[in-house]
Amino acid sequence: MTYQNYSLKQLQQIDAAHHLHPFTDHKELREIGSRIITRADGPFIYDSEGSEILDGMAGLWCVNVGYGRDELADAAYAQMKELPYYNSFFKCSTPTPVLLSKKLAELAPKHVSQVFYGSSGSEANDTALRLVRHYWALEGKPEKNRVISRKMGYHGSTIAGTSLGGMEPMHKQLGGAVPNIVHVMMPYAYELALPGESDHDFGIRAAKAVEDAILEAGADKVAAFIGEPVMGAGGVKIPPMSYWPEVQRICRKYDVLLMLDEVITGYGRTGEWFAAQTFDVEPDTITTAKALTSGYQPLSALLVGDRISRTLVKKGGEFYHGYTYS
Repeated sequence: MTYQNYSLKQLQQIDAAHHLHPFTDHKELREIGSRIITRADGPFIYDSEGSEILDGMAGLWCVNVGYGRDELADAAYAQMKELPYYNSFFKCSTPTPVLLSKKLAELAPKHVSQVFYGSSGSEANDTALRLVRHYWALEGKPEKNRVISRKMGYHGSTIAGTSLGGMEPMHKQLGGAVPNIVHVMMPYAYELALPGESDHDFGIRAAKAVEDAILEAGADKVAAFIGEPVMGAGGVKIPPMSYWPEVQRICRKYDVLLMLDEVITGYGRTGEWFAAQTFDVEPDTITTAKALTSGYQPLSALLVGDRISRTLVKKGGEFYHGYTYS
């Protein structure tokens, strides 16, 4: 399909007639028409009218190495020619995910050595939820299935991702969330710190909200705590440096798994390969996507810590979960 044969107005009309956009008021969009982005190079995108725009969002927080990288296009072409697809079901594998898993294990924190693939961060968070509940069931504690998350957190737009997230408009529209997920305060000092409260003390207090939720439910009922190291869609909220180490201490005290959603922060955005390393914490799962392929191909990777993976292997039993592109 060659878009050059169409005017902006024609493309907008076709877009309105056939394309449903994400997170969109469709009535409003059809009244004003879409901006049509036609090409990109380096940090810039270009629309159908020739305007050059600095892409400050890197696509959707994903194009970390910029647009127009020939080596990525060439690698994708070569792989598609050799083996465009085969599944990992039925005791099969293919060389590329095998070698990518090894590479990711080398980059990840030392206690993380297993990978489960999908097509998006939302899918990866679904997998993470299923996996931590499966883990506790294998450990003989199926009642330990409550997950603590945060208000204004974002963990995707599937039913499980929406339930894990703390976006009230999304919960209302869903009309019924996955049960046994609760939300506590976010670690955003600018909005929530008390008068005269230091960043350090606020971080400790925000972490205590996690402990309070554990105690309210009973530690024997809580499977995990999940959070973005830096809250993304909820407003790019950076926690005090005291927050994550204290959350980790609390999770260890009560034997609660720690899940990091690094769909946005993963692969270099905080100066380390993962924000887990930046904040010096050791999570049991790390959800990644976006920059994993710099947005050139849909792909997610749930990085799984050794505690969980050892139980999967030792206890056995099928994990009834997976996707076409796992």
